[in-house]
Amino acid sequence: MTRTERLSRLLDEVVAILRTGEHDTSWSSFGSTAEAIAELESLRPRVAAGEAEALARFEFLCSPTGAIEEIAVSSGWSGRWLQLVRKI
Repeated sequence: MTRTERLSRLLDEVVAILRTGEHDTSWSSFGSTAEAIAELESLRPRVAAGEAEALARFEFLCSPTGAIEEIAVSSGWSGRWLQLVRKI
């Protein structure tokens, strides 16, 4: 599996988690869960296509202390987050 495919799969899994309900976005750059989902949804086809700018943006959001990690930690799913990022 290529890195692009792994990132695309990670993006899908993160969106699925975020869709389960409201999450604490107060430590992230997002104002709400809906805002995070909207950005990730807009990145989804571009990440799947391997677009460099979209891949870089998603990797930035997933970096240590990045917006997605901050949401995971403050919302109680940091263990699941660690399992997911170990796959990339």
